[in-house]
Amino acid sequence: MNQEGNSVTIEMKTDITDGDQKHSSNFQAEGKLFRKNDSLYLQFKEDNKEIGAVNQVVKIDNQHSVTVLRQGAVSMKQQFLIREKTEGVYRSQFGPMLMDTYTKHIKLEIDEQQAIGTVQLSYQLHMQHEFAGDYEVTINFRRSNR
Repeated sequence: MNQEGNSVTIEMKTDITDGDQKHSSNFQAEGKLFRKNDSLYLQFKEDNKEIGAVNQVVKIDNQHSVTVLRQGAVSMKQQFLIREKTEGVYRSQFGPMLMDTYTKHIKLEIDEQQAIGTVQLSYQLHMQHEFAGDYEVTINFRRSNR
């Protein structure tokens, strides 16, 4: 893969379950898929109508470790390690909030040469030590013609 990476179209779906409450959100974006050192990166911009623009980077280290970085209207850095609890900080216009994530499952199906794939994260989220829901995040990407 070249230094600039490949242009990709990204579809991100998030399903949140909190007791009997369910919420889903979807969005599409154009982004880049590139390799740097031993990691694969997916970089894109989420134009969120409620909070504003957020630049996202998904760093894929291996089958057991994925890191999500968000900067812009909100910022956070959260590492997902299978069957481990990790801590992070979520910053928004309301100030910083502590995040605890327990990752239940990571599933990666990626063909780097074809610039196509799926990243799935399944985790429990606690914000400020309060349960915030069970999350299922699916990111599908494929080479775009741009």
